[in-house]
Amino acid sequence: FSRSKQGQVVTVHVRGASGMGKTALVHRFLQELGRSEDVVILEGRCYEREAVPYKGVDHLIDALTRYLSSLTESEVAALLPRDIHAVVRLFPVLGRVSSIARAPRRGAEPKDAHELRRRGFSALRELLARMADRRPVVLYVDDLQWGDADSATLLAEVFRPPDAPAVLLLASYRSEDADKSALLRNLPAWMVG
Repeated sequence: FSRSKQGQVVTVHVRGASGMGKTALVHRFLQELGRSEDVVILEGRCYEREAVPYKGVDHLIDALTRYLSSLTESEVAALLPRDIHAVVRLFPVLGRVSSIARAPRRGAEPKDAHELRRRGFSALRELLARMADRRPVVLYVDDLQWGDADSATLLAEVFRPPDAPAVLLLASYRSEDADKSALLRNLPAWMVG
């Protein structure tokens, strides 16, 4: 597993019928990768009946929170973008990381929801890029077919060219549900392949 010098996301879709072993295949790959590389692996999953904002990435953010909580204060401080609190507004769980909770605020928070979202997406992009500058990063989302359109918007913005964070984004989903998926229908063509 090598990182791109240009800062480019590599997206891999593992799709197939329900029960054919997509999750087991990806977990085997991640297990082998984790044994052979000093890599950050963050895993998430979508649930059909879950009703949370950004449900396509919500569990990834939980995994990111656990990872950041395992680092030292100085390691977290080196990763944080200036606008980290905009990300916390989108994903409050990140506020549980003590270094993030104590990070200085950039200034007045925007009143406009679109501006807050834009700043939050931008700060998440910067955080992932800083992580990927230090170690290879793999993000895996299982059952992506249950994700929402807002998650597609977030993924497209965070990983848009140029200078996208150099990560491996793995997504597994049921091929029979792909056409009905709000997330998959709203991903840009360059992310679908």
